[in-house]
Amino acid sequence: MRAIILAAGAGTRLRPLTSDRPKCLVTVGEKALVDHQIDALRSVGVDDTVLVVGCKADQVRAHCGDSVRYIENVDYHSTNSIYSLHLASAELDRATFLFNCDILFHGDILQSMLTAPYANVVAADASVERVQGEMNICYDSEGCITAISKELHPQEAQAQSVQLVKFDAEGAQRVRREIKRLVDEDQKDAYPTSAYGPLIAQRSLYAVEVGLSAWGEIDSIEDHQHALKRVVPRLG
Repeated sequence: MRAIILAAGAGTRLRPLTSDRPKCLVTVGEKALVDHQIDALRSVGVDDTVLVVGCKADQVRAHCGDSVRYIENVDYHSTNSIYSLHLASAELDRATFLFNCDILFHGDILQSMLTAPYANVVAADASVERVQGEMNICYDSEGCITAISKELHPQEAQAQSVQLVKFDAEGAQRVRREIKRLVDEDQKDAYPTSAYGPLIAQRSLYAVEVGLSAWGEIDSIEDHQHALKRVVPRLG
């Protein structure tokens, strides 16, 4: 199994923590964000990890060395994460974990995703308050996702996405084809969730509830402080 981590962004909302480093190298507790993620992946047996780098890419390479493979998005200033994923789309040829570099999480979330009775899953937390502008999820009584978007009204959603996704080989290839279509249509500022449409239409993307596990998105200074107080102590 493989993991793709989208780590090209500058993380401007995390300044001054990102004044001298890219977002993925921001320290949370005793480790950089990307180190937390790589260690979590290794805890479930995933050691083939691809980092899509951009901002201060040389720093990331120096930090991670040959423990991961690299793809560089030199246009990270003017493109969104779907373009970073497009650059790595050749790697979507097998079962794959996909996530952004700014999610801090306990490795047991990955284990829950691996043992779920579905091939393609999104980690979801129904216990948190849904707010406008977050990646919200709608799903049916069986957990089959019917919509996932930052545009969803919070009152329509059943959960917030933890933004950790797992595809089987077939699902990954469907997403790869949809990414190509979107980028060919010059939709380079979209989010990777835009490419999940074929899986949603075929009722093959499911939410896996992980709200009892420690996790947090670190997108701002406030998020970073929350993670230090509420997430790091629960990582074990």
